Amino acid sequence: MNFPRGGAGATYLNLFCRGLKDDGHKVSVLLLKGHAFGSYTYQGPRKNVSEDGIPFTYLGFTQRPENKILKLCDEFVSLIRLIAFLFSLTGKRKSVRLLVYNSDVFYNIPIHIMSKMAGVKLIKFVAEYIDKSEFGGSLIGLIKRVAYYLNLRYLNRLSDKLIVFSYYLKDLYMRMGYGESDIIVQPNLTDFDFWKAPPVESKYTLGYSGAPYLKDGLSDLFRAISLLKYEKTDMPFNLLIIGDAVFGGSLIPSLKEECAKLGISENVVFTGLVELPQVKQYLSECRILTITRPSTIQTRAGFPTKLGEYFATCKPVLATDFGDMKKYFTDGTDIIIAECGNPGSIAGKIKWMLNNPDGLIEIAERGHKRAGELLEYRNSVRSIVGLLT
Repeated sequence: MNFPRGGAGATYLNLFCRGLKDDGHKVSVLLLKGHAFGSYTYQGPRKNVSEDGIPFTYLGFTQRPENKILKLCDEFVSLIRLIAFLFSLTGKRKSVRLLVYNSDVFYNIPIHIMSKMAGVKLIKFVAEYIDKSEFGGSLIGLIKRVAYYLNLRYLNRLSDKLIVFSYYLKDLYMRMGYGESDIIVQPNLTDFDFWKAPPVESKYTLGYSGAPYLKDGLSDLFRAISLLKYEKTDMPFNLLIIGDAVFGGSLIPSLKEECAKLGISENVVFTGLVELPQVKQYLSECRILTITRPSTIQTRAGFPTKLGEYFATCKPVLATDFGDMKKYFTDGTDIIIAECGNPGSIAGKIKWMLNNPDGLIEIAERGHKRAGELLEYRNSVRSIVGLLT
């Protein structure tokens, strides 16, 4: 949902499609769920074209409903149209590749069955591994969990190729017997031209961008700020939180309660959900950009979209040592790395960064260069396409 812009998945898919188009391939996008980005409403037609010339179609409703009955109707309409599309692939096996960025077993079962019948090669994206605790303990949560793992552990292995976001996921599928040569690791994609930050005066010491869920480690960052504040440090500092949940209730009230308990309410500013141009402007106003995720199955298996966006601004980045971070970046050379789940370590790194502004300039420049080699979408997509043939 939210293609071409609005949320990490939509951003990734947009860049991947743009890279395919730039490489001379004809590409179109089928959206299985409607637009759902806070209070923003999609005003366009069911069939539309992005500003990059990429056609996209909503198979169900154009706006994702919150009513449960309407949600079921939406999914039924989307499934019927998906099946009709899959039937149309018959006889096109030599000219078509089907790339699927979706983990819903409701859609993936017919996709796998009918792609095999049509003889069309199927490539699947695996962006994350959701821990069982995220599904809750209810019967519905159990059903969702079973469905998710059915797709992750069984259906994905029927694909011709996998594009995974981490070495954790690559190792997982290799242990399940999937061929190493059929797994492509690409941590994420970033449009470095778009995110290049204009030179403006800094209004905020620290910045964070993205939906502020538990897995993103904001609690540790808040505690680090609390430690710095009560050290009676002479350095004034504040934190800007850019974003909110894209669908459903806001996450901000509970975060504000946490800040109040720690006595840092006056040090933390929340923007709420904003669109990409505003995100870019806010990031440009921050001295240091932060991502302090804990070490969990989810953070080890994924790679955050925001990290590439941070580096593209040419700002210094503070991160914790989750996932593949140390495979790609070096502490003190192109990034500053703190220990996962350790507010004291995070606070110490923030203090060092504030006390060494000149050294941070060089670190930011090297980080920008390294991330560009790893994440810039044009070269990355071209490399992936070479491995898909």
